[in-house]
Amino acid sequence: MQLLELPDVTVIAGENAVPVAQLPAVWQDIARGEVNIGLSHPQIYVEMAQLFLYKLEQGDVDLFNERPELAYLKSSFCQLFGQLARETLNFYGHDFMTHNYPQFEEILWDLKSRGAAYADEVKVAQIGLELFEEFGYELPASFYHVHLAPIYRDHVFEERALRFDQRDIQHKRSWDAMLHACKVFAMQMKVQSIAAKYGFTYQHGCGCNSHLSSIDVSSGKFAYELSQEKRDRWIRSFIWTAWYEYAFFPIVPNTSYLV
Repeated sequence: MQLLELPDVTVIAGENAVPVAQLPAVWQDIARGEVNIGLSHPQIYVEMAQLFLYKLEQGDVDLFNERPELAYLKSSFCQLFGQLARETLNFYGHDFMTHNYPQFEEILWDLKSRGAAYADEVKVAQIGLELFEEFGYELPASFYHVHLAPIYRDHVFEERALRFDQRDIQHKRSWDAMLHACKVFAMQMKVQSIAAKYGFTYQHGCGCNSHLSSIDVSSGKFAYELSQEKRDRWIRSFIWTAWYEYAFFPIVPNTSYLV
């Protein structure tokens, strides 16, 4: 990567980035503090957005940095992925707005009022609430919605292929990005440790099939805490991974054969 000294390029942590003025409007609003978000350090997320957009709009990726013989493809890459990057940032800029987050207490109250038949749904809602107590507004709303999804299915253990099931089609891109971002394994471990307290695990496969599974209560529990000195790094890594998973989602080859 070559650092550029140009008026339309910003340098963040030694890397090229777009200026705030070139970000999607919602991120400019976040930078000015003009939207209702719960981020404790919004500037960090704004800077990530600046870096993310530059890398995809300018093709600042290993493919071109390490393989100069492919330089002739760079303009096409930038045209395609620049558009996908803007779609991604526009979605997540709105997804961080507080009004898009689940109303956990209301959900819990409603499920508990339905009686013993909804005991498993109550557990799922409690998992969602504990996840929010752990991460709060530092993770986007779609992270919580996808982990609450089992309570809205025919039964909490129903498996759905997000890419192919018409009932979840409007969420497929954002929910799948959240689940794939759990390749940041410390975050996955924390999710599963909270779920395990209630006897559950979350399952997600490469066919975009997502479901809740029960585990043996006596031997399946485990405790995991995010290292405090690494916590912020894991969260940033999770957000970054979710963004490129969301951007790449429409071009990932997929087949119902895997479901």
